[in-house]
Amino acid sequence: MSEKFGKRGWFGILVALGVLALAYGSFELGRASAGYFVVNSMLERLDLRKRNQGLAGENDELRHRVAVAEVDQRVDRQAQTDAQQMMGELQAETARQKQELQFYRGLVVRQYGSGTLRVQELSVRAEEEERRFRVLITLVQAAARDTVANGTVTFAVEGRQGKEAATLPLAEIEIDERKQFPFSLRFFQQIEVPIELPLDFEPERLHVEYQLGRNREPSKQTFDWRVEGGDAAAL
Repeated sequence: MSEKFGKRGWFGILVALGVLALAYGSFELGRASAGYFVVNSMLERLDLRKRNQGLAGENDELRHRVAVAEVDQRVDRQAQTDAQQMMGELQAETARQKQELQFYRGLVVRQYGSGTLRVQELSVRAEEEERRFRVLITLVQAAARDTVANGTVTFAVEGRQGKEAATLPLAEIEIDERKQFPFSLRFFQQIEVPIELPLDFEPERLHVEYQLGRNREPSKQTFDWRVEGGDAAAL
């Protein structure tokens, strides 16, 4: 009975091993097939990951551009608002200045008449150095329109030098020996002239002469010599 059982046992073992081998072969075949698809899937995932990374980078770049564009728009709007505000302020200031000019022009025209150019004010100020002075001449044009007056102005100082009467022209007393000073004014202009008088000269009056253009006759005004920084009445 042991021999009969032994044969059957070995046969069963062989059958079981065959079944196991067949099952294992099927398993390996299925795993090999499955492995092929796994590799493809992994490759596809890697490709999708790269695409996602690229799209994420493009998305970040687009967000950055949008943010920059929004900032630029806000800056442009603020700049436009500031420019409009500044223009409004400048227009208001220009209108105010025009009103003031019209007011002062009207005062001058009423006092002196239209088309008049004259020395409105003359003052003499002492400098630190002895016998040196600064003569300030204020020219005013009473014009009804915005016309520019161009010309030259000069003066001479009358007084006594020793016991004799003397008149010193500008070229002899002006620091740089200038004979005249140019002017160009729409309404008024102040001209400063530094002079130096001789030690033995006593000034009494200033004779101012101003001329519009070259072909017109010069106009003259005379002022008392006063070293006070104030006005000297015209004679």
